[in-house]
Amino acid sequence: MDGPGGHAIGRSRGGLTAKIHLACDGRGRPLAILIAPVQRHDGICAQSLLKRIRVSHLGPGRPRCRPAHVIADKAYSSRGFRTYLRKRGAGHVFFEKTDRQ
Repeated sequence: MDGPGGHAIGRSRGGLTAKIHLACDGRGRPLAILIAPVQRHDGICAQSLLKRIRVSHLGPGRPRCRPAHVIADKAYSSRGFRTYLRKRGAGHVFFEKTDRQ
């Protein structure tokens, strides 16, 4: 959970709710999950979510923690998150927001 003191409840028009962010591999298998308050920006949550990914090998060696490519919703297409992915060497595919085309 994310937020102050591990709380992930945020206030929205619908009351007290939370967002669930999920990272999956190409076959839809979950790799990492993050529960965040509603008012937290998706780009910030996406960085925290990618830091939680650990894929173990069958043999010896460190777990893989850097994705080769990221496909995400347009809510994650902030300039800061795209810069973060470029620095980590990950390709990305986002739908563009209409104000950024």
